[in-house]
Amino acid sequence: MAMLVNRGRAGLAAALKDRAIHIAWGRGMAWWGSTAIVQRTFGGTPQRITLDHAPITSVVVRDQAGSQVYAAGDDYTYDLQSGIVSRVNSGQIPAGATVQVEAVYGTPSVTADDTALVDEVGRRVASSVEFVVPDPDGSIVTPGGQRWTASTEATRYLFVSVLFDFLEAADEIIREVGLFVDTVRGAGVPVGRAYLVPADVATPGYLMMIDRPPALQRSPSDRKGYSYVMVI
Repeated sequence: MAMLVNRGRAGLAAALKDRAIHIAWGRGMAWWGSTAIVQRTFGGTPQRITLDHAPITSVVVRDQAGSQVYAAGDDYTYDLQSGIVSRVNSGQIPAGATVQVEAVYGTPSVTADDTALVDEVGRRVASSVEFVVPDPDGSIVTPGGQRWTASTEATRYLFVSVLFDFLEAADEIIREVGLFVDTVRGAGVPVGRAYLVPADVATPGYLMMIDRPPALQRSPSDRKGYSYVMVI
């Protein structure tokens, strides 16, 4: 059985290092990580309520007036992935009842089939692209707490970082970040322009990595940086 060896992976990383690399950020969907309180009526067989979005992280069901809190498990059950709330027949919720549902929505998981951000705000050329190696005492730290040390030799690990400027997406809420290679800027967009909005981009290129960190409310008084290691 053929195998892609580490030296070959280092060669692929070296090829990527020499290409145009941008880190993009986006709004995602406004409901990601939000809390909603809605009135819904149980219906069907079995009796269920389907929330507006999924996944969810928690649900609290009250009577229509909001004064009585029903017990999860005893009075209703819910599925985190589908956002379906089911009435328990032996519980205290009357059949066909209209109830108040407080739902905390989660953020959909990223998948290997993702090709773009959901709602891109802009992208900036990477400030640093270098080879690294894992090192528990290294000075380079990436999300998750992994530590790395820069390498002068090509490795299968490619460290990419960016520092967005103060006024870039200054009043946006950022919920997603992606790393792209081979972005092609539109006709007439200056080559020296480091930050591109979607209108500046002719071809977005290939999405190599995607992340959905906790929502960030941007401020013009802050610069925001991101750093990732692509493992080839």
